[in-house]
Amino acid sequence: MSARSKLVINIEVDDRTVLFPDGKFLSHIALHEGEAADGEGVLRLEGVFLFNESRLGPEIASLDVEDARELARSILDAVFQGRTQHVLSETAKVAVVFNPNGFVLRFGEGAALRELFIGSPAIVRLAQGVLRMADRLSALPAH
Repeated sequence: MSARSKLVINIEVDDRTVLFPDGKFLSHIALHEGEAADGEGVLRLEGVFLFNESRLGPEIASLDVEDARELARSILDAVFQGRTQHVLSETAKVAVVFNPNGFVLRFGEGAALRELFIGSPAIVRLAQGVLRMADRLSALPAH
């Protein structure tokens, strides 16, 4: 029996996509299929940086399947309603901040805070990719 291959979805972003506090411009966001210690599926968001001489690790955030679905819904709510949305659970703390020129995704808090500045067209592609990965992580194993 062969192991199922891990899916990676690359989301192309525009030149206004920046990850803080490190100040790294991104060319893509890679969504990786992962697995938590308890065997549950996990979605990992990783940045593909335009420059990275400081050798910063690529991870932006990791979310379980339900939090990933809620993030995608919150992104789309923010786009269509034009207001800030939140994803709060025992394992996730994410804010989708609406701005007239784009969005800021805030993952975590305090010293662990990561802020992803992203434009309007790219954020819809990100939501689509997150939902696609959540669908894959939710799929029942083949017989």
